[in-house]
Amino acid sequence: MPQRTNAFQRIVTLLNATLAGHASVVESAMLRDKVTQENREVDVLVTARTANYKVAIGIEVVSWSRPAGTPWVERMRAKHDNLEIDKLILVSQSGFTKPAIVKASFYGIETLTVERAIATDWPLLASLESNGVFAVTTLRYDCTFVCAFEDGTKEQIEAPLQSTISYGDQTLTLDEFVRKLVDRAEFRDALYPHIKGAGEHSFSLAYTEPDGLWKIVNNGRSGQVEELRIGLRVLHSKTPVQLASGMYTEVPFVAGISQPETPPLQFVLAKKADGAVSGVLIDREGIRSLSSFQT
Repeated sequence: MPQRTNAFQRIVTLLNATLAGHASVVESAMLRDKVTQENREVDVLVTARTANYKVAIGIEVVSWSRPAGTPWVERMRAKHDNLEIDKLILVSQSGFTKPAIVKASFYGIETLTVERAIATDWPLLASLESNGVFAVTTLRYDCTFVCAFEDGTKEQIEAPLQSTISYGDQTLTLDEFVRKLVDRAEFRDALYPHIKGAGEHSFSLAYTEPDGLWKIVNNGRSGQVEELRIGLRVLHSKTPVQLASGMYTEVPFVAGISQPETPPLQFVLAKKADGAVSGVLIDREGIRSLSSFQT
């Protein structure tokens, strides 16, 4: 974690990573000043491609105890005028003064506030609050194929996760296919009751279809994949967290941070318009998506 990063900036970073879809989100990004050629730090940089154009959004964050005023807006505008930024967004934990909002609007700068308000009927917050811990289940896996070859032999062979397979009218990597499997509700319902306590657990999964799976050529021999075998290594942990809730661009969210772990576990879960809950987590193992979870 960059030295100048604070907890509030990290929450804003994770929120944008959660909501950004295929965009790239970088915390404490360094951009070249077009005038002085020196590197300048941007709290959060979001980049995405729209058609053939690359769009860069700079987000600056303050966590002051008082509303951000006009001087900060002016400083940020002057700073970003000389950076390769298409849009500037300012986020203040304590809001903005009215003159600051007027000045930002005049220059086309968006001002956002993380408000400490959330719909009371969102069960996610209540569930997390009642537990006081955040449970993370990380799945790692390797795969093998059971193949029936045209010469009459049947063998189990290694199945690289980056190999490609057909799935309906799609072509997927084996890794993408396995992720689709383990993200199914019926899979989670079958697996999670068997995860007892923290630590690493091992499971195996066999996947078949009535008409077989995929055609394969291995060492010059043609055959049919009859069974996909998946070896699962499940790491389960529970971490006490402090929680906060709010609204960000009209999206309700829950954020949590552990203490006194170093580096801390920190996450954001956001509830999107279709009712789906997803998020991003960062801990000592890095940053990853949260597409499903158990409470």
